Amino acid sequence: MECRTGTTVWQHSRLQDVCLTDLRLLLASLFVGLLLPLGFAQLPPWWLAPLLILCAFCVWRVSLVGRYCALLLLGFCWALLFHHQALAQRLAPSYDGETLVVEGRIASLPEQTATGWRFRLEGVRAIDTADALPDLRMHWWAGQPLAAGELWRFEVRLRRPRGMSNPGTFDYEAWLYASGTGGLGSVRGGERLSAPSTAPWRDHLRSRFAQALEPVPQGQRLLALLLGDKGSLAKADWEVLQATGTSHLMVISGLHVGILALTVFWLTRQLLSWGHFNWPWPQLWLSVPLALMAAGVYAWLAGFAVPVQRALLMCALVSLTQLSQRRPSAVLIWLAALVTVVMLNPAAPLRAGFWLSFVAVGLLIFGLGGRLAQRGIWARWGRAQWLVYLGLWPWLLLWGMPSSASAFIVNLVAIPCISLLVLPAALLGALFEVAFHWPLLLQWSAIALGWLFSVLQWISGYSPLLHFANPGWLAWVTTLLGVLLLLSPLVRLLWLPALVCFLPLLCPLFERPPRGEVWVTVLDVGQGLAVHVQTAQHDLLYDAGARLSSGFDLGEAVVAPALQASGVKRLDMLLLSHADNDHAGGALAVARRIPVDRVVSGEPERLPDQLNAELCAVQHWQWDGIDFTLTPLGADGSQANDRSCVLQLAAGSNGALLPGDIGQSVEYSLLEKLAPASLLLAPHHGSISSSSYAFIRRVAPQWVVFSAGANNRYGHPHAKVVARYRELSVEPVYTAASGAIRFTLKANAEPGLSWRWRQQERRFWHEQ
Repeated sequence: MECRTGTTVWQHSRLQDVCLTDLRLLLASLFVGLLLPLGFAQLPPWWLAPLLILCAFCVWRVSLVGRYCALLLLGFCWALLFHHQALAQRLAPSYDGETLVVEGRIASLPEQTATGWRFRLEGVRAIDTADALPDLRMHWWAGQPLAAGELWRFEVRLRRPRGMSNPGTFDYEAWLYASGTGGLGSVRGGERLSAPSTAPWRDHLRSRFAQALEPVPQGQRLLALLLGDKGSLAKADWEVLQATGTSHLMVISGLHVGILALTVFWLTRQLLSWGHFNWPWPQLWLSVPLALMAAGVYAWLAGFAVPVQRALLMCALVSLTQLSQRRPSAVLIWLAALVTVVMLNPAAPLRAGFWLSFVAVGLLIFGLGGRLAQRGIWARWGRAQWLVYLGLWPWLLLWGMPSSASAFIVNLVAIPCISLLVLPAALLGALFEVAFHWPLLLQWSAIALGWLFSVLQWISGYSPLLHFANPGWLAWVTTLLGVLLLLSPLVRLLWLPALVCFLPLLCPLFERPPRGEVWVTVLDVGQGLAVHVQTAQHDLLYDAGARLSSGFDLGEAVVAPALQASGVKRLDMLLLSHADNDHAGGALAVARRIPVDRVVSGEPERLPDQLNAELCAVQHWQWDGIDFTLTPLGADGSQANDRSCVLQLAAGSNGALLPGDIGQSVEYSLLEKLAPASLLLAPHHGSISSSSYAFIRRVAPQWVVFSAGANNRYGHPHAKVVARYRELSVEPVYTAASGAIRFTLKANAEPGLSWRWRQQERRFWHEQ
């Protein structure tokens, strides 16, 4: 009888393990199905979903494998219908570039920037046509103070959700799509129509806490910690946090939500255990719901960001298991939360935060179970930090994000300081301020946070950011494999193979043109210019994009990452045609990221001293069989545009001409000095003041590239200029429509347009 009983228990345990494995695989199949549509350049038609749902029901009962396939198909159909609906809610093309008067309610906590306000507008309606418009991401330059929930009437210039498209750079359009943004708006003027219809508690709390923290210099940082208000942090603060790998600590994250839930759960259990309460039901029935309610309120304060959604869902799942007195595996809870987040928003995987938050939790589950759970608390804490630091490295690499060299050491101390000292004190202080108007504890918390931040500022001066260009999927996969080997229990046996796996990342092999061939890549920098000229062993950058008044630097965000994605480790020359912002504004950021041997410009006196620029002079040289010629034209009294340094390059009979912003008068003076070129960069972005008939006939290009922003306020390129080129049989190419564009020129061969980045890397959420 004992033997049978033992056998029955063993069989039941075995059956339970098999069922758990099946459930995990079923959830994994559903997750893969939800992800599949994100790989399409163009979505399959929506009517395919009902057919696939019928197929899923047919294969469900065939076998266990059939159930996996059925859930994969159901996940695919759910995501497919979601994406079709999301695309249908975008701003109509007829409104793109139009200026309208609209009404709407401010849906987000307004974020104050150096140049004005950013906020989300919902319930938008066009006044003239009464048409309903999608939710808009708005920017009001130097606008009036705003509050969440207010109803406003704005005069706004509308744009489709469009961004720049370059190799190795952030996909802004994917970010907008994942956040549910249907359009962009630039406010020209506004009128407040009414106060919030309901109490904007989040905005009210922000004002209340900001007033309480006004005497404390570090108060703005505590607001970011308490309310997830990223606008409370200055750019310098973000740079410190990025350099030390502590950005996740300064806004409401999943870690904070989990700690709050555990704290409320523990406090409730302690109060009920004192015996002063005659609670007739199990303690879990009160402590678990209260903990979940506290987590929900805090998640609401955070605006339900993806890491917070993950933490709240995991708290809810753990709460359900506690109340049901079951103990499912941590992996199952993690998978259930993962699938739930993606089902609620199938576009969530387009944001880096989704992967970083879920991967971090998955790493902790993977690395802290089994025999490691028997170690001491400090050993487990160190192990946890090592898991997250090393395990997230491939994912930071995948998303083009830098890694902090000091993050592992800093987080060992910073996380306990924030989570166990500053955050609990701040939450308690916030409660006292709301209930009793007693701000002292809140102010002490801000002072303590300021002390910690002072330490972080000191460390950031000695903590370099590690930038790695993503050399491709093969190198990423081998890096991921190397990290998994280093994190495995058999690391002592596998450390050598693990290090070998990092070789493709540390010693990447980038494709370069052979001798006698040159690649000319015109980057998409909006209303500006940046051109990468690459030969077999040399790299030249002609102009570096703009640095906008908002602080957004095209050199840092676009040009430098695009160069690194092409394998550039050093620039032989940074040639700035002239010193106007749209051509030279990003130069300093590029020089900080990539070493530069020489900086040459038509206006060196207007450039920052750090660049040590020299004046453009007539020069001829040759790199790897390619001839280069610099031609300075403008006199000292000339306008800035006419002082542009003109670059000619030739690969045999095929050449390219980069004339900067010269006008027609300078074009005429150039006619005798120019050789025909297959590729011409349109002077002054296609302005009506440039591109004369005589100039075009002399150059006789096959292509002309217009580097200008979509629907820019200058009207570049001018319609008459485009017609002029077409009349002379020149094919126009636009960075606004094509993204970055690469041309290949070589001797004794036809020149070619190698790729247009927007078309080559197109996904369905990208604008055509």
